[in-house]
Amino acid sequence: MQEPVGTLILLVFIGTYLAISSEKVNRAATSMVGMGIAGLVLWGFGTDFSHLVESIEWSTILFIVSMMAIVSVAGHSGMFQYLALTLAKPTGGNTRRLFIVFIVFVFAVSFVFDTTSTMLIMGPLTIEVCKALEVDFKPFLITEAITSNYASIPSIVGAVPNLVIAEEVFNSGVTGFDGGLLFIIMMPLAIILLVVTLVILLRVFKNQLHDSTEETADEVFTVAPQHMIRSRSDFYLSIVAIAILALAFTFGQGSGLEPALVSIIVAFLVLIMTRERVENILSEINWKTVFFLIGIFGLVAALKIVGFIDDIGAGVDAIVSENIGGAVAFLVWVPALLSAVIDNIPVSIVLAPIASSLAILTPIFPAILVFAVNVGGYLLPIGAPANLLAMAMSEDEHDPISFKTFALIATPLAIIHLLIGTGWLFLMIALF
Repeated sequence: MQEPVGTLILLVFIGTYLAISSEKVNRAATSMVGMGIAGLVLWGFGTDFSHLVESIEWSTILFIVSMMAIVSVAGHSGMFQYLALTLAKPTGGNTRRLFIVFIVFVFAVSFVFDTTSTMLIMGPLTIEVCKALEVDFKPFLITEAITSNYASIPSIVGAVPNLVIAEEVFNSGVTGFDGGLLFIIMMPLAIILLVVTLVILLRVFKNQLHDSTEETADEVFTVAPQHMIRSRSDFYLSIVAIAILALAFTFGQGSGLEPALVSIIVAFLVLIMTRERVENILSEINWKTVFFLIGIFGLVAALKIVGFIDDIGAGVDAIVSENIGGAVAFLVWVPALLSAVIDNIPVSIVLAPIASSLAILTPIFPAILVFAVNVGGYLLPIGAPANLLAMAMSEDEHDPISFKTFALIATPLAIIHLLIGTGWLFLMIALF
């Protein structure tokens, strides 16, 4: 690492994260100020700010903005309300069945949408349905947040960390790792984790998942799902857009077609077709999250410029050199533990180059890091945006999910998932 500029940049990074973790400042504004200070430090030592800006993962940022725009259009159409009522109606007010249906739906949605988008879709709908049926929505929100994290591991577009890791591997020129390999390795594991989660949490929430009364259920389900659709043109437009995205993300990876490129074209074609509603839709994009990510990517880019990331990679290589077992254990547990106390996005940014360098041994290593940062994201509530969204939504309803309540459910489950995943990944290493 370059001295003394490297030390100063590291101090800026740590100081920014301590401020964000205190939850006493706006995290978007703080991350942008941190990036600005890092840029000022680099400028003082002869590095132009434009170099820092060019090093930000702009393709990931553009992908997130595009997906948020598509979610906003679909939300305006009434698609998600339609889906919620369609899914809930066959359960007939049986809360355990409703719980399973909603969690499986979140599991499926997470292949196409990132975790933040998934919770923005499912959270309000879950609360709406549960309140109508007069059942507790907190078990649903907690489980949906957890599920959106581990369900994203088979998909490159399922979470921002997955995109960051895949982008790093692609840029490094390492061959063998792509969306198809990630799906083959991780899909069976994700299904195992889904089954384990449902078995455990149905027992944990047994006393809270009481059935709705027959009268209440009848009153709710007399409404036809079609009545939830506010704009049929936007409804069908959203279905076509999501279908195109799903196909492109599934089959485009092998040809090098980047998710950001596909999502930009689809999202902004959809916006053109919505005409006069474009400004309203753009205003509903979560710009706070976008600016938070720009600031974080900028801070990590500064660490790369001063050589800090390369130093970490060299240190890890020295520890796990020619020891594949040690490398697997390291890439599962260290990123997972870091993701518990630091947002899993910067953890993936910092460690992606290490996974990329280890991919020379076997292309499974980037997939291992994808698993670790996503599951580590719910070791503690602060580890992933989906968790924070679930807690914020419950607070808005004046029935909050406390930090302690979330941790008592999620932390033991995350440890179980990490143990299962470690065994599975050792098996995959042996097979491949």
